Amino acid sequence: FEGINFMSRNPVMTEEELTAMHQRAKAAGMYPYGAAPEQMHTVARRGVDEPQIDNNWQQMWHAIGVDRLLELLTESIEDGGR
Repeated sequence: FEGINFMSRNPVMTEEELTAMHQRAKAAGMYPYGAAPEQMHTVARRGVDEPQIDNNWQQMWHAIGVDRLLELLTESIEDGGR
């Protein structure tokens, strides 16, 4: 993998928001590293109202405690690591 990962605080970005993001990346000198619009792709996201996924992978993660570990990590990040 080589490139730049952009994350948004919003699950959906408008074309104007994407354009502004790319303009900031260009101004920051990031285009040579994969930040130009033609070098990027968008990752699809599940809707928040869709039913939970319950498949073999989800069951395995739950059995070994990955879901709880992610919850603890999230709590730690949200409280500043205290």
